[in-house]
Amino acid sequence: MVKQGRYAKSSKMKQIKAIRKRMHTPAGRIIHPDEFEQFVLVRYGLTLKKRLKGTAKETVQRFLQEMLLITSVKEAWSLEAILTKTLKNINTEVPFQFYRVMMANWPEVQHFLQREIPAVPLQDRIIVTNPVGDGQLQTIIVNQLAANTLIETLGGNPDMMKAIKESQIQQLTAGLISNDKIDWNKVSKIFEPIGFDPGRAGDAGTQQWLEQLMNE
Repeated sequence: MVKQGRYAKSSKMKQIKAIRKRMHTPAGRIIHPDEFEQFVLVRYGLTLKKRLKGTAKETVQRFLQEMLLITSVKEAWSLEAILTKTLKNINTEVPFQFYRVMMANWPEVQHFLQREIPAVPLQDRIIVTNPVGDGQLQTIIVNQLAANTLIETLGGNPDMMKAIKESQIQQLTAGLISNDKIDWNKVSKIFEPIGFDPGRAGDAGTQQWLEQLMNE
């Protein structure tokens, strides 16, 4: 997970101020691909972040940071593929509450991405495709939660992970569902024995966020 300080350094703040200034320049300006990440985060701060509450503000921002790190600006964006890839990349670096917060706020996050990403003034604008519906969202998240239990239980051992059968994964995901919905009480009971140590964070700001997140 990216550190809080990643975007808090003075040099980064100067870049953000410069991008904000360019946002008010005449239409027709083009930004360099290297500025894309900061541009999107500034737009998030000016728009969606103001409407979110509590830990959702920082949780969504950190998700966006992770997403932007692993997503190319040189191809069309399939939101289904990007969401799956980002959550897989984050996996057990966060407690299960992270996934609950993201699930609750995904409709607004997706709307932000659909509106803002194609509007970023790159030389070649990004096309956003394959929005994630409620059913797809639940499937992606419950599959990742099941994968996370295996990662934690098997200690991330690659050989043991390869031996896992599809039927075992299906059984795990089924155990997290009640009445066709993710049962967060069941999720909590499964992850409680595994535990999560926020002290694994690389900086104090991240640790504080993780501790707050665990109380959600």
